[in-house]
Amino acid sequence: MQPYIFYEQHLSKVSRSFTFCIRELPEPAKEWVALSYLLCRIIDTIEDSTWPNKETQFAAFQQMKSFLTESPSKEQFSSWLNSFPVNLVEAERKLLLDLPILLDDKNELPNPIKTALTNTTSQMVDGMAHFLTEYKTESNLSLPSLTAANQYCFFVAGIVGELLSHIFTYLIPTFEWTEGLLNQALHFGLFLQKINLLKDKGEDEAAGRFYIASREQLRQSLILNAQQALAFIQAIPVIPGRKYRLACAWPLFIGLASLKWIDKNWQRQTNYKITPRETKLLIQQTAQLIDDNHALETLFKRYLTEEAITPIPREIHSLPAWFETIYPKSSANINYLALGLL
Repeated sequence: MQPYIFYEQHLSKVSRSFTFCIRELPEPAKEWVALSYLLCRIIDTIEDSTWPNKETQFAAFQQMKSFLTESPSKEQFSSWLNSFPVNLVEAERKLLLDLPILLDDKNELPNPIKTALTNTTSQMVDGMAHFLTEYKTESNLSLPSLTAANQYCFFVAGIVGELLSHIFTYLIPTFEWTEGLLNQALHFGLFLQKINLLKDKGEDEAAGRFYIASREQLRQSLILNAQQALAFIQAIPVIPGRKYRLACAWPLFIGLASLKWIDKNWQRQTNYKITPRETKLLIQQTAQLIDDNHALETLFKRYLTEEAITPIPREIHSLPAWFETIYPKSSANINYLALGLL
């Protein structure tokens, strides 16, 4: 695999907010998570780019999915690369150019992690393609309900939390993977994605992406996601998993601290955000408390005082067939209701 600096040169250009969190991880988790993030970022580029038509975009998705299981020839890769819009930002195009290297690195991973990463990225491709098929018109993408938003967040971020659970339990000998941990990891991903949706709501809608049908409902729903995200971090063993806990706690608490500014922006139509000073102090405080689960819970309640409302459906729905086709987890005891997917 490439040294971490190779991944960071891309991370620092396409995701500065997560770079310092990933950098905190020990080797080889740092390299594995960075590689995973960059592959997901390429899939995100396919989703967000301005394509001349749906057919070209879907072809790019499907080719990317095929590359995940069988490395492309030079001709296949060149054809795929040339299909992208010419107006890509330079950092994204440079990342695309290094896809063959990333795919080679993926194939060097231990088999359980390689399988988990291939499954995650393939499911992300299929999930994004589904939402574009079902909810995108010629100019806009509009999700009609909180359930649809939860399902979208699941495929763009929840399954990334699941991938982290596999990487962490593989590398920490005393950390056992359980179905309870899986549920917590899925919530962790949903929370981070919902923070992004709330933060970027104005920018997304200006670009024709309407992910939030009801801001109030989405805002309320992330409380349970946040509580379960904290439980995910608290489940990581303290001594051998300290750096793993910290790498996950930082985005959780920065997201929580950002909520007051996100709410204020929505109420007053302003553009405030968490200050660098507040961020720095929170990073330091989290590092000081990271070994103490009770202290983490106290800090959590300082930022999120609301209690989660247990979802009570008017009818019991089953998962839609398309969802189970993309994410066939019939053997796993996943609480789909708590995740808001029903």
